[in-house]
Amino acid sequence: MNVLQFAPRRWSSLPQVPHRLDEEHNLDQLRAEHPLLSRSVEVLELSSWVASSQSQGQPWSGAATGLGVVTSLAAAAWGVNKLARGQTGLDRVEGVGHLALSAAYGAGAFNLAGIVNPASALASGCEVLLGGADLVRGIREKDHLRAWTGAAGVLSGAALATSLIAPGATGFAQAMAVVSMATRQSILGAR
Repeated sequence: MNVLQFAPRRWSSLPQVPHRLDEEHNLDQLRAEHPLLSRSVEVLELSSWVASSQSQGQPWSGAATGLGVVTSLAAAAWGVNKLARGQTGLDRVEGVGHLALSAAYGAGAFNLAGIVNPASALASGCEVLLGGADLVRGIREKDHLRAWTGAAGVLSGAALATSLIAPGATGFAQAMAVVSMATRQSILGAR
């Protein structure tokens, strides 16, 4: 399988495969929508956010800048992939969210402060929308794993928004984002 492939995100499910257990099928679908490359980019994005706000003085600020550049490139690559190969509106929202984070981390690395907050706000909105879509679909279809994944996505987007609205709460917001990411990563597993 090509590492850039993914299953399209949808507002509602496709017909179930009759011979498989519903939970197993649902988990396979979630993993296909969130492939390992996508989850790796998510880890980079969170790591860069924490590093850029917590690092002070050399060599840590230089390392955070380097991580920000790497994250910007990885997020841009995944965002372009989602836009180019996306089959649904939710795929495009995800692509825009990653491109916004790419812009935020790239701008942060080069001290372009006027770009960081608007790009981060756009990414936050995209994350809340995607998480909300998964949460609603999970509740509607009684798919608990999807509902938890969606709730974690909403929490992640809300955490980023909180840090933009109340910069003094950034540490708390980052802790919530870590919980969100850990929840999604543990649900999706190592595949």
